[in-house]
Amino acid sequence: MYVVNMVFNVIVSAIIVIQSALGLPLNTLLFRIDNEASVFESGDDMYTVIWSTSLPGTGYVTYTYDGEDYTLFDEENAAIRSEDTIHSVRIPKAHLDNNTYTYHSQYVGTRRAYVAVKGRTVSSKAVDFKGYSGQEKINALVISDIHENPDNAAKAVSCFDVEPDLIIMNGDEVSFMTAAYKFKQVLNYAHRFSNGTVPVIYTRGNHENRGEYGSESVRIFKTTTGGHYFTCRYGPIQFVCLDSGEDKSDSDWTYSGLVDYTTYVAEETEWMKSLTLDEDAQYKICVVHIPNIKNRYVNNWVDILSDMGIDLLVGGHKHRLNFDFRPGEAPFKIMLDGGKTNSDGYIATMMTFADGQIYVAGYDNEKNFRGEYTYTFNEEEPVEEDG
Repeated sequence: MYVVNMVFNVIVSAIIVIQSALGLPLNTLLFRIDNEASVFESGDDMYTVIWSTSLPGTGYVTYTYDGEDYTLFDEENAAIRSEDTIHSVRIPKAHLDNNTYTYHSQYVGTRRAYVAVKGRTVSSKAVDFKGYSGQEKINALVISDIHENPDNAAKAVSCFDVEPDLIIMNGDEVSFMTAAYKFKQVLNYAHRFSNGTVPVIYTRGNHENRGEYGSESVRIFKTTTGGHYFTCRYGPIQFVCLDSGEDKSDSDWTYSGLVDYTTYVAEETEWMKSLTLDEDAQYKICVVHIPNIKNRYVNNWVDILSDMGIDLLVGGHKHRLNFDFRPGEAPFKIMLDGGKTNSDGYIATMMTFADGQIYVAGYDNEKNFRGEYTYTFNEEEPVEEDG
């Protein structure tokens, strides 16, 4: 019986390979990079480079670090992934910061137990990537709540006369996450604003939780926690990046009884409690889509973030710019970063970190200045003199 099964499998494999080989010339001509790469923060000392192709294939990144050539693959458990059109490669930050990288994909038409039919390889141009380099001012562009309207976001971003050192995409970049093509929209926006040359912090909004590809997208980022929450560092800034889940209870009819954010957020909360932020960080920033943090599925994040010593929470979700959201709700400031407005316009914000202060300015897509604010930290209390 074993021999019969083996012969049968060989015959089936041969038929599939021949069929694939016959169609290979056409498919390999259609194989291309359809969304260029961005470099995403994925936790602690790691980046994840993510791009996509028009057809399934492999993905790998090449670069030289400290005199040695590296080739890192999109792989899982020793298997190089070839069945997907979205490719993600994890790379140590020290290897990529202020370095050059190139990403590649090879078309794979058929992959069987003992044989594969592969086509051409496509490669990007070499990309010069900028990490932290000791600059006195750090500019962070915040673009949340795009909701499939990147052109208005781009118009607002064009008002700033400085180039960002990093991009913060704070959720709801798309309105649902039902399939790979929606995730590819997120990739498109990330590259449009970062050009693959500066790091991107991406937090998941409630709308990106909606649809079966929501959980798949979390896997692609290959975070250090396995969820879409992590910590990362950019020079003097320590970020705590959170996944706030949905804006309704698990039992809401919207989710058809097919979500369990209660358990997911509880696990995230336990992880938060275990964190100790870097003592030498000058700024401690929490980035999270939904800013209502007193009750995240019965978990009070205000107390936990207060114990961490968070200076400022940057939230989205409300579709407006607000520099002091619900004052008194937390011992730290809470800022809403703008995003798509109710009039279908858009507000983008730029945060400039320097000298223990964060200066924030906002513009809309009509090039109107929408406001500014300066957050000051680590100020000593004034001493009153006698007499």
